[in-house]
Amino acid sequence: MLYEKYAPYTLGGIAGNKAAIDSLIAFTSAINSDAHPRPILIFGPSGTGKTTAAHAIAYSGGFETMELNASDYRDAETLNKLILPASNTRGLFNKKVLIILDEVDELSSRFDSGAERVITQLLKSSRQPVVLIANDFWDKKISFMRNYVEKVEFKKIGREDMLKLLRSIADREGKAIGTDILEEITARSNGDIRGAINDLELLLGAKEELLENLGIRDRKIEVFATLDRIFLTGDFDSSRAAMLNSGLDLEMMINWVDENIPNRYILKSSIRDSYMQLSKASMFSNKASRNNYYGYMRYASILTSSGVSLAGRGRVTLLKQYAFPSTIRYLSKTKKDRGSLNNIASKLMPILHTNKRSIINDFLPVLRIMISKANKVYGEEHTTEFLERRFNLGKDEIEDLSNAYGLP
Repeated sequence: MLYEKYAPYTLGGIAGNKAAIDSLIAFTSAINSDAHPRPILIFGPSGTGKTTAAHAIAYSGGFETMELNASDYRDAETLNKLILPASNTRGLFNKKVLIILDEVDELSSRFDSGAERVITQLLKSSRQPVVLIANDFWDKKISFMRNYVEKVEFKKIGREDMLKLLRSIADREGKAIGTDILEEITARSNGDIRGAINDLELLLGAKEELLENLGIRDRKIEVFATLDRIFLTGDFDSSRAAMLNSGLDLEMMINWVDENIPNRYILKSSIRDSYMQLSKASMFSNKASRNNYYGYMRYASILTSSGVSLAGRGRVTLLKQYAFPSTIRYLSKTKKDRGSLNNIASKLMPILHTNKRSIINDFLPVLRIMISKANKVYGEEHTTEFLERRFNLGKDEIEDLSNAYGLP
């Protein structure tokens, strides 16, 4: 990926955010002069270079790194084993160790009280430099950190800096790309460096019409741009990057992809293989929730994006528009309907041996089709009697199920 290929090693090579970079240079110099500066918290929008800057501090200062991300912030025991030993000892060859805590606001709702205590202890007493990274400094979930850090804000990169960066990468790749296209990528990127570089990578050597498939980095329409990347590119890296950069909820994207595979792919084998990839993604997503280990989410993300993208084999259709996920539509009904579906799911749990969420998402849509067909073949009265006897469902619940799922 070009974003990784051209990631700057030094602070001076980072585009834009001069004031923030000056603060980080001063932080690095203080460490090298054997001072003990307060930990810093780099914050700002996604794709502005925060994590790249943290790694550049380590490279510029000659430090080793100890890096944790959201999947590591599970409990006090895990953090005790990973963080505290590194905070009081030097690394190999007596080098200082830069402790990087990335995505500190991503899973902070899952911190237990012990985890907060360990992180607070780290910020107060670490003998090694500490850098934290978040999107929103004022997020109340990480308020316990604020008194122990210096904040460094990264803002969206300006137009001129973005154009200069994109032109440099295109030139180094030996690709001729028009200024008008670079201007369009810059305008659509909304200051997101990572997104702009990934868009550039998609377009290098491609037809200009593909530019219309790029999504403005506005989360209201990001889902459509991400679906375009997954279904239309047939490329592992591009589809994976689209998923990573979108900032969309993985479960939401699984539902969107699930609904629209038949609307984009032509070959039956592609549709079959896509659903196979999606089923594996759901398996890893559920496993992550059950085990409280969110490292599995990366596999779910790759299967949902790259797995489905490669399954298309380049045979796609644009005749149909993207359809809103039926599962989400079902769950967007009235509170009464959702309560009734929960009651039905509770009755089915001992029979189906799974949780309510799976029953509502996966089994009830199938059950409503079965009810619809049974009504036509056996009659509504006979079907209702069977459901009451077999599943202990009342007439009102069967009616609510029919209404909630749009039975004819």
